[in-house]
Formats: sequence, structure tokens, C-alpha cells
Amino acid sequence: MALLCGLVLVAFAVCLFIQSGYGVTVISSIPLMVSYALPFLDFGTWNIIYQLILVCLCVIVTRKFGASYAFSIAVTLVFGVFLNFMKASLADLPRSTELDLAYIVVAHILLFFGVSFFMRCYMPLLPVDLFIRDVVITFRIKYRTMKTVFDITCIALSAAICYLALGKIVDLGIGTLVSAFITGYFVAFITTKVYDRYFEFVPLTRIAGRLLSDDAPCKARAGGSE
Repeated sequence: MALLCGLVLVAFAVCLFIQSGYGVTVISSIPLMVSYALPFLDFGTWNIIYQLILVCLCVIVTRKFGASYAFSIAVTLVFGVFLNFMKASLADLPRSTELDLAYIVVAHILLFFGVSFFMRCYMPLLPVDLFIRDVVITFRIKYRTMKTVFDITCIALSAAICYLALGKIVDLGIGTLVSAFITGYFVAFITTKVYDRYFEFVPLTRIAGRLLSDDAPCKARAGGSE
């Protein structure tokens, strides 16, 4: 249930980010820009492809293909479907300066709670989270350092792709930068001060428990994706 809640909240948050006009989440920025550059596939499909590429990089880094990767691929497919559904559902939202500000604030809140669900869902995370985790563990890099480098790289690549394809930069705004700086802090706060204090998360199956064992290092760090 926590995994499903996380997928729904994060997908809704990502699409509300886009609708606000203040940017998109860092992790979703690359597939969104690629969907603008190569529109023959939609945003959700490009997100799936992007996440699958990260799974391949995980395999290269760790030199193994674990059960958590297989489950993460399934989660990615569901997330891609949710993104397309949410994006279509929110396309006709009314727009104004006040409403756009409200959208970006609500989007951040939903993102914080959604990612926090991921961190306590007792199941493997999305490939982007697994990739950061595996690099941290394999090369013994500090999590915050790796997360910062990854986010900056995502923003830079997204800006380059968008500018080369459209001749201008769109959907990379103040909301993107703000989410990059504050998401980790608020996810850590919600995970430890709210979820861990007032809720109990347990694996639904023994399989989930075994898959979780691969992701224990990532669960311990509530930095999460955005």
C-alpha cells in the first residue's frame, strides 16, 4: 500500500509541477525534455526508457542483476502509466498567477510525502534511487555528494536537450531548483518525524522482505528521489 501511495503521489506531484509553469522535478526533467525533442513517444514512455537505462547502469556498476532490479522495472512501468494518466487529467486545470503558486506549493508537499512513502514501503525503489544507492555503496561516496552531483547533472543535461531541440529552455524553472535543494531535507523529516513516529510499515510478503534486504542501505538514507 505504501508503494502504491508513493507512486500515485509522486506521479501527481510531477505533473502538477509541469502544470504550474514553475518547472519540473529534477528526476523527471530528462525524460520530459526528451519527450519535447522526440515527441513520437509520450512523457510516460520516455520516463520508462530513462529508468530502464538507469537499471542497465546499475548492472554495470554492481556487475549483477538482483531481484530488486527486476521488481524495480515493474514499478517503473506502473509509474510511467500513472504519469501519462495524471498529465492528461491535469491538462485542463485553470491557470492564473495565484493558482500556479498554489499548484507548485501543493506539488512540493505531495512530492515530499510520496518520496517518504518510497523510503518506508519495504519494497525496491525506482531505478533512479537504486542507481544512486549503488554508486554510493560501490564507490563509497557520501550520499549527499552523489545526490547533489546527480541532480546537477540531470538539470544540465535537461537544459542542453531542451535548448538544442526547441531553441529555448522550458519547464526548468525556480520550482526545479527549489525541489533539488529542499526535497532531501523534508523527506528525511517526514520519514523520521511523521511516518516512523505515527505509523508502522511492514512487508506484505516474505518476498518483499527479501527484496528489501537489497535496499537496506538506501532505506537508511532518507534522501529519496524527486
